[in-house]
Amino acid sequence: MKGMLLSSAAAGVFFCAVPATAQSDAAPPAEEGQGLEEIIVTAQRVQESSQRAPLALDVVNPAELLRQNVVRAEDLSRTSPALASSGGGGPTTVFFVRGVGNATVNAYSDPAIAFNYDGVYIGRPSSTSGMFYDLQRVEVLKGPQGTLYGRNATGGAINVIPARPKLGETSGQVMLGYGNYDWLTGQAALNLPVGDNAAIRVAGMMSNRDGFLSDGTGKQREYAFRGQLLVEATPALTLRLGVDYAHQGGSGASGFYLGAVNPTFGPTGFAGYSYVPTGFDRTQGLLDPRSNALLGSRFVGQVGRTGAVVDGRPYNDNNYWGVTAELNYETAAGTLTVQPAYREGKLDYTFNGVFRGGGVKETDKQTSVEARWAGNVGPAIDYLVGGMYFDENIDVPFAYYNQSTLTPYQSFTTATESWAGFGKLTVRPVEKLSLTAAGRYTSDKKRFDGLSQVYIVFCGNPAPPQDFCPTLPFTPLAGSAAELEEFYTSRGIPVTPVPLYALPPVAGGSQTAPFVLRSPIAINAGLTNEKFTYRLAAQYDFTPRSMVYASFETGYHAGGFSFARGVESYEPETIKAYTIGSKNRFLGNRLQVNVEGFIWKYKNQQYSQFGYDLGNPPSTVFLTRNIGDSTIQGIDLDVEFLATRNTLLSASVQYLDTEYDSFVYFAPNQGLPPNTTCAFAPTTQTTPGGATLNVFRVDCSGKQAFNSPEWSFNLDAQQTIPLGAYKLMLQGGTRYRSESYSSADYLPYLRSEAAFVSNASITLSSADDRWFASLYVFNIEDNQRLVGGTANSAGLISASAEQPRTWGVRVGGKF
Repeated sequence: MKGMLLSSAAAGVFFCAVPATAQSDAAPPAEEGQGLEEIIVTAQRVQESSQRAPLALDVVNPAELLRQNVVRAEDLSRTSPALASSGGGGPTTVFFVRGVGNATVNAYSDPAIAFNYDGVYIGRPSSTSGMFYDLQRVEVLKGPQGTLYGRNATGGAINVIPARPKLGETSGQVMLGYGNYDWLTGQAALNLPVGDNAAIRVAGMMSNRDGFLSDGTGKQREYAFRGQLLVEATPALTLRLGVDYAHQGGSGASGFYLGAVNPTFGPTGFAGYSYVPTGFDRTQGLLDPRSNALLGSRFVGQVGRTGAVVDGRPYNDNNYWGVTAELNYETAAGTLTVQPAYREGKLDYTFNGVFRGGGVKETDKQTSVEARWAGNVGPAIDYLVGGMYFDENIDVPFAYYNQSTLTPYQSFTTATESWAGFGKLTVRPVEKLSLTAAGRYTSDKKRFDGLSQVYIVFCGNPAPPQDFCPTLPFTPLAGSAAELEEFYTSRGIPVTPVPLYALPPVAGGSQTAPFVLRSPIAINAGLTNEKFTYRLAAQYDFTPRSMVYASFETGYHAGGFSFARGVESYEPETIKAYTIGSKNRFLGNRLQVNVEGFIWKYKNQQYSQFGYDLGNPPSTVFLTRNIGDSTIQGIDLDVEFLATRNTLLSASVQYLDTEYDSFVYFAPNQGLPPNTTCAFAPTTQTTPGGATLNVFRVDCSGKQAFNSPEWSFNLDAQQTIPLGAYKLMLQGGTRYRSESYSSADYLPYLRSEAAFVSNASITLSSADDRWFASLYVFNIEDNQRLVGGTANSAGLISASAEQPRTWGVRVGGKF
């Protein structure tokens, strides 16, 4: 398969590029205003045309962000077939690019996709809110970015680039929108000159809407502000200062009950697991009375009776702010760029889903500075050298994750200090050939100090009959570990550190007396990871508008920690990427055809999920572990065609073939086998204390990589109809993603189904675009594709889905 993909990609590259040589001189030039727009990017830390950059990237302009309703970082997956992004619980966002990524939903794991805002690396995926307004563009870089973007860019990078102040210009713009779910949106920006050599730009946004779910969860209450000052001190020296603030209120979505899983038994014992769908609509939230009624009817063996109501109502009260400066000094020898930055986030949020309720109070602080020198040695050699320092400190005085029968209470601090030096050299030995070598050395030092008190409510073993422990309450939504202990001890239920099977049996029976197990997990440790990553590339220009390129590059993602006994830390992951591609403009700059083939080798992959540690007994925890290796290969095709002066057609298609070469994890053997379609077999593991645990070895080798649909494409069309002093613009498009998985059990009912999501709009505006009024509808089919699901203690599968159909009106103008 690998050879077929490479052959197909190579054939596509030369099919696109070679004809360009024959037609370039004969093709008529584009008439003024009729050619495709030239997009300038800074993906390689220098300004260049996206069509001249020898790397895979998608560029999303502000109009597309508006059309796709991009308000949060998780909404970006609508714009790029290679990107999968979703809300990870609370304010966090989970990113995957072509199957590379991890579920970074807590403060002790780092994302595998580097998120950069205004040139500054953002360490926390919970700090990507309030950024998507008044932008120049968003760049989605596909593949490891281990040289210029460095930290943890195993699978790619997302660059969010705000509009900069403009000297000598007084201008402004405003947009207001209203739609279903009482959705009120607004954006505004103002650019003002300050004398001849300075300018300021201020901008803001807001997004308020009701929740998409019937229980009212998932509502947005967000606003943000950005201010910038640009000073041109001399023709060679410019300084830009920026400050931004964002508030995230409202709440995360509670999710919905997808189905129920039950063990079944036959004459010879266990006969497998049955799945019964609830039939609930995907907008019926967990706090809906109908959902709570279902939960209350479910038996929970650990407490010996039917379930409890989910009563943890989620909320967000999160604030983010940052300051940055950018100095550029141009000389005859080159340009110096220095960018220091400080960012801080104060988070206070609760959420549910698989939980009865979870909550976090957290303060994130990061300081960074990056310096680069870009220059050339004659016309044949370009170079860039630089260094970066990153320091992050996280304080979580309180976090809890209430699962009704198991609840960890956590407090911890983490610290990361990262140094890096990097460089890039491009040589043109002959006129049309460019050769590039780039490298980066990174040193990451991490420190983790904290305590997790895990409380497990236990009625007996084996699972008791109905109402065996009617006086054993589910874990309350207590505000502290001390409050939880007082709740149980005041009711005569002991809290003990003794393992489950060591307590004396109930008189006359085999079950132990009801109690609550307290199992502390303390981590006070540090680690150091060092890695040299590099990139080698070649580019050949057939014509000024057609080129081919090939590259080999490596990526690295530092290790870290988990609150999990026996698996407290995990190792770095690495990736190697082979790429061949071509970028072309034909037909007098009316037709753009870009094609790319790639093969990635992903090693020691980090994966974050609910699982079990090596405690005695094992505890259900959210942990990150190294699960194995995978091969990811595919082809990207991007086409844009300006069929007439007023007709624009575009298509972005990705074919992805992924397979885990090795993927092994362990689940406790407590009588029943794991519920998975992967192969498994009983074995043993030794705990840190020397005890032997009976476990299952689960082997998912050969399975499809997570969040990696085989086929993904976006198709769009735009038709402009001139009407004298006005014009009418008709837009329509569809997004398709084939089926994929996001959980390690590969259960068919948790598969994200193949789905089309289409949108359309009609816009009336003045001929000079000074004002506009637009009607839109998003997700015409009302397809709500699954984005994840997990079973709770009652055997109910709680899941989340993409947003339903939305529609509304937008009006705006500029001067």
